[in-house]
Amino acid sequence: VNKKNVFDKQTGEYVKTVDFHLTYPYAYGCLVDTLASDGDELDCYVITDQKFEHSSIVECEPIGMVEYFEDGQADHKIFMIPTGETGEVTDEVKKQLLEFDAHYFEGQPNKKTKVGDFLGRESALIEIGKAKLLN
Repeated sequence: VNKKNVFDKQTGEYVKTVDFHLTYPYAYGCLVDTLASDGDELDCYVITDQKFEHSSIVECEPIGMVEYFEDGQADHKIFMIPTGETGEVTDEVKKQLLEFDAHYFEGQPNKKTKVGDFLGRESALIEIGKAKLLN
C-alpha cells in the first residue's frame, strides 16, 4: 500500500487519500475514537496478509506495540490482528518495520525519529486505555 489517508484532526473525518513515496509493510491506520498524546488518533499496523479498501474500518485485537518517537514526541504504534486471526510480532515483522522507518522521512532532513522497544499485548492495552481517556 503506498497511499496515506488524511483525516481532520478536529472531527476525525476522512479528508483525502494521497500518494506516498513508500509502500507500507502492513495495513496502516488508526484506532477510531482515540486521541494519542501527539493530538492524532492512535496509530496502528494491522499484521495480516488481508488487503483492505482505503478508509475501511476493520475489527481488530491488539497483539503488541512499538515505542516510536517523532521529533522527541511519543507517537507509539499499536500492532493489531483482525478479529478471528492469530498472529504475532515476529523478528521478520520487526525487521520490516525498522526498514520502513529508516526511510519514512527521507527528504526531510530536520525530521528526527527513533524506534524504541517492541512491547507486548499488555503494554498495547495500557496505551489504548490512555488514548481513550484523552478523548
